[in-house]
Amino acid sequence: MQRNVRDILNLYNPQDPLDHAWTIPSPWYFDPGIRELEQQSVFAKFWQAVGRADQVRDKGNFFTADIAGEPIVVARGEDGQLRAFYNVCRHHAAAVVTEAQGCAKQFRCPYHGWTYGNDGALKGMVEFEGVCNFDRAKNGLVPVKVDTWENFVFVNLDGRAAPLGAFLGGVSEIVAPLQLAKKLKHFDRRTYMLNCNWKVYVDNYLDGGYHVPHVALSEFHDQRLCRRDGHKSRPADGGGQVRRGFRLLLRGHQQKGDATQPPEHQGQRKSAGRGHGHL
Repeated sequence: MQRNVRDILNLYNPQDPLDHAWTIPSPWYFDPGIRELEQQSVFAKFWQAVGRADQVRDKGNFFTADIAGEPIVVARGEDGQLRAFYNVCRHHAAAVVTEAQGCAKQFRCPYHGWTYGNDGALKGMVEFEGVCNFDRAKNGLVPVKVDTWENFVFVNLDGRAAPLGAFLGGVSEIVAPLQLAKKLKHFDRRTYMLNCNWKVYVDNYLDGGYHVPHVALSEFHDQRLCRRDGHKSRPADGGGQVRRGFRLLLRGHQQKGDATQPPEHQGQRKSAGRGHGHL
């Protein structure tokens, strides 16, 4: 039986002191109501990094992205201005830009041939003569808020959102000495599809290397044994169990709320001393 989202949220108390805190409850990783809430309240309401300014340095440069299930295209117009739009044709909602990145003065919808400038303006419609009460100026690509920081491109689907600078707050001042805009250069764009809830991936990153000495040593030990024996073998130590356990965790968000689902706090660890939990 599907539970109320509010009840699931109340399983966690963010006001607990650090030395009494636990990682977030397991339903937060797989419950469809939580996923929808995150899409609308997190990804669609806050600034999200989607690319690099290096990718849209020249006039006509563009790249596409997906935010909260919405297709986005970011482009540098012929006037040099950086813009972002919903990558959706105003006619029958087909994707206008089908390439991941490139350079173009115009975008032509592959469905019915409606053409837009890289400034989002509607330039032409096929066999649309004689249509009454149609204002071409009001039917360009729908704009999305866009801004840059340290050569990273951010977009925000919420038209009422505060500026990027306000969202970043004191982060800009803290990061400034690193000179990221000067030292980091865009090299390539690669996409990896991970079969896990996004929070599992973030958890693994945010643990600050907590797992590295153990998993890395297990891997190193496995490789030494294989070389010494002259053949490959399946590891019998904890490293293999760690890897198998992590694969099970990645699949956890796909489990249904039946009798096999672990309790809300099963397998969680207290987070004292690090500011977050460890799965």
